[in-house]
Amino acid sequence: MKLNLLLIGCLFSIIPLWGQAQGGHLNKETRERIEAQRVAFITQKLSLTPGEAAKFWPIYNEHKDQLKNLRDDTERPDLMNVTDAEATTIIEQHLLMEEKKQALKRDLLSRLKTAISPRKILMLHAAEREFNRELLRKAKDLRRD
Repeated sequence: MKLNLLLIGCLFSIIPLWGQAQGGHLNKETRERIEAQRVAFITQKLSLTPGEAAKFWPIYNEHKDQLKNLRDDTERPDLMNVTDAEATTIIEQHLLMEEKKQALKRDLLSRLKTAISPRKILMLHAAEREFNRELLRKAKDLRRD
């Protein structure tokens, strides 16, 4: 119980860091703090043992890096000024990107089976959603103030 309260307290303590971001982008220190809280939150929600965590986090982090690299390659053109031919190309690129993401997800799930149980793999998705939902809710609350 104390661990749960500690982790939730840590989560809510990082949310004000969003206000320090300039231009809508988080600085490196803020991203690192949020990532540390994500690690603690997911570790707690999945009840990872030290052995599971030692296997899980390298797989998970590599997957996140691969997803980030996919996003870095995407262009964001001015959609109001593209031709039909350019739009068709963008759509095809988008479909290809989705296929790559799906392949990465299949690889992640396959690799995670060697680190944690299938039940914990399902719990991971719920924990990620819960963490992101809380982060967004707190950010919205801060903007209203």
